[in-house]
Amino acid sequence: MRGILKWLGIGLGALMILALGAVAVIYIASERMVRKTYDLPLSSIALPTDSFALAEGQRLATVRGCYNGCHGERLDGGVLIDRPLLARLVAPNLTRVVAQYTDAELERVIRHGVRREGKSTLGMPSSMFYHLSDEDLGAIIAFLRSAPVTEGPSTEIRLGPLARLGLVLGKYNPQAQIIDHDAPRLAVPDTSDHITFGKYLALTLCSECHGLDLRGNPDGSSPNLVIAASYSEEGFTRLMRTGKASGNRELRLMSDVARGRFSHLTGGEIEALHAYLNTLGSSPGVGAPGED
Repeated sequence: MRGILKWLGIGLGALMILALGAVAVIYIASERMVRKTYDLPLSSIALPTDSFALAEGQRLATVRGCYNGCHGERLDGGVLIDRPLLARLVAPNLTRVVAQYTDAELERVIRHGVRREGKSTLGMPSSMFYHLSDEDLGAIIAFLRSAPVTEGPSTEIRLGPLARLGLVLGKYNPQAQIIDHDAPRLAVPDTSDHITFGKYLALTLCSECHGLDLRGNPDGSSPNLVIAASYSEEGFTRLMRTGKASGNRELRLMSDVARGRFSHLTGGEIEALHAYLNTLGSSPGVGAPGED
């Protein structure tokens, strides 16, 4: 009996050592990913100064979740995730962040996900913002710079064991790692061409949740956007304006996002977005930036 207990104790000890070793490997590997720096050049960007452009910048910041969204109701920051086993992510007060960044540094962190010190963003969907036109991005940055400075939190990133495991397994990735920084951005959208303009809108509005190819997430948390073809233009407009899906349904996440962000789209933007999404079912490269 003593011999069995002895070997049982040895076995449990060995398992504990292996478990601690695995935890250490996951921590070291994930920390290396988080601390990796990216050497990307800075690019200048022109900022408008007229009142119309600043108002448009506020609208564009709203539909893309910067204003009255991830960074709080008035750019003052807020908690995005606070789940100990997963992570604690705090979106910073943007009225203070913009004062610390040059225009070129803001362009790089927004489009490329690379912060001032060279590390990648984690919570901000820079991969969605990569294709923003110079005009739209310039208007957004100009609006951010015009906003009055308020009190609010700084960036906070604390990764729990599930987030670290997800990084190592490739379930989550630093934004700067998943962006092809040398890929050509979409051409300046021609708003009179509903398909090309709609594609621009889809990639810079929808890809945060539905993936860069707009096919949705395999875990079912967001659908393939070919589903848009099941909506009439009237029904799609209602979804964008009120968050009400077909059958007067409330959708998890989408309904709130529609009311808070997409309700600020113009009628022409909604029409163009719907027109483009209706083409996805016949395209083998659904939503891909290189699609003809």
